[in-house]
Amino acid sequence: LDVSTAEQKEKDYAANPQIGCYMYFFSVGTKQYCVDATSESGRLGRLINHSREGNCCTKAVMVQDKPRLVLVAKRDIKSGEELSYDYGDRSKAALQAHPWLKS
Repeated sequence: LDVSTAEQKEKDYAANPQIGCYMYFFSVGTKQYCVDATSESGRLGRLINHSREGNCCTKAVMVQDKPRLVLVAKRDIKSGEELSYDYGDRSKAALQAHPWLKS
């Protein structure tokens, strides 16, 4: 999504607290984009949990002139170990809802 569309969707989601909001903003070069992982889909990356000390990180790449996010292991990951990455959200609302993000 482009950023202006994503920001409007965030406002729409905020108006309905039963929905939740799972947006991931990223940049490729000088352009900003957003992945909206709020709705159920077959994309398994939306199910990877958040951790300040995640074992994965995101990398933005262009595939056939379209921006894509890929998850890359930061270290060797053991079989059966949960995958996680830092979502990067440190907004005031996120810090109030999840105080553990402050440290």
